[in-house]
This record gives sequence, C-alpha cells and structure tokens, in this order.
Amino acid sequence: MVNVADEKNLGIWGAVVALVGSFIPYAGSVISLVGFIMVLVALHRIGEKVGDDRPFKNYLYAVIASMSVLIIILVLAIGLFGISGMGLKTSESISGSVTVTPGENVAITHEYMEPETGFVMSIVGILLLVVLVVIVIAYFEMKAWSAMYEITGTKEFSDAANWFKWGAVTAIVLIGFLLILVAKIFVIMGFSNMPEEVGDKGTGEEHQEPFVW
Repeated sequence: MVNVADEKNLGIWGAVVALVGSFIPYAGSVISLVGFIMVLVALHRIGEKVGDDRPFKNYLYAVIASMSVLIIILVLAIGLFGISGMGLKTSESISGSVTVTPGENVAITHEYMEPETGFVMSIVGILLLVVLVVIVIAYFEMKAWSAMYEITGTKEFSDAANWFKWGAVTAIVLIGFLLILVAKIFVIMGFSNMPEEVGDKGTGEEHQEPFVW
C-alpha cells in the first residue's frame, strides 16, 4: 500500500481548474493548461508509486492532442481571416454623375458580397478537424481513467471512462461535447472519492472488468 493523499488533492484541483478554464474566454486556454499540468503531475506521481504509468501516458497523449488542435486552429484562423477579403465577390461602383437621355432605359443591379465556396469549405474543414481531435482526446482520456479505476478501485473513474467513450462516439453529432463535459465532472468526483492509500491493484471492494474500446 502506498500513500497518494497529496496526489489526490493535486488531481482534484487540477481537474477543477481545467474544467473551469474551458468556460473562460481568451485566458481560459492558459488556465486549462495549468489544470492539465497539475493532473499530469498527479498521475505521474501515482504511476511511480504503484508502478503503472498507463494513466500518465494516456493523459499526456490527450494533452498533446489538445495543444496541437489549438495551434492548428490558431494558424488556420489567421490564414483564413487574412485571405477572407480575397474570396469575396464585389460589384463595381460608378462615381460621379450619370446622364440619362429621355427614352433611354438604365438597369441598376445590386450584387451582394458572397463568400466563395473554397472559403466555406475551409471553415467546414476546420470544424471537422476539431471534431476529429476531440475524438482522439476522448479516446486517450478514456484509457487513462479506465486505468485509474483499475489502480484505485474508484467507480467514478470507470464512469468517467465510459462517458468519454460515448462522447467520442457521438462527437460527430455534437452531443458528444456535452457527454465529455459530464465525463470531466466524473473525473473530479473520482479524485475526490479515491482512497488515500492504494496498491498495485486498487483498494475497491468490487471491481468490474474494464471495457475494451
């Protein structure tokens, strides 16, 4: 049996900070990153004490994926806004006076600016990329918390893994984002309810067989 009380508290606060940061505009990404790092440190220390680095490795992969998508979105957004004016159709304007003789018909048309198909497709592509990376993140988080359930025997970690699993499956229809939010809440509950002393196989009285993706 090893004592993981400090790691438990660090994990709780890290998971809370990461969740709160996701609701804060602009500075929220930095706040969430701090929370992710706190959870990473907690999982790393737990892994060292029990000789199982699966939670740390899988959560690290999820964090790397999160940072990658933020960078990609930022670069693509800057590029799209930079060329957005080039993809718009404009109509010519006539300055000065126009003389119309009697009996002459003049047709005046107004053409609204419309985005080119390529620009719209780029936006759709970015959204699909976000969904794809969210699926990858959810997959690795599912693996991390499934391993934490095996180590600690804390049911909430198993619940979190299941919510991440279904969040990944349904991310393409957007409801998955809500399920992932629920999963993050279960992660906080998992750290709160995990025992302060664990062994290599956890301390829970009942263990369910972990699911396989």
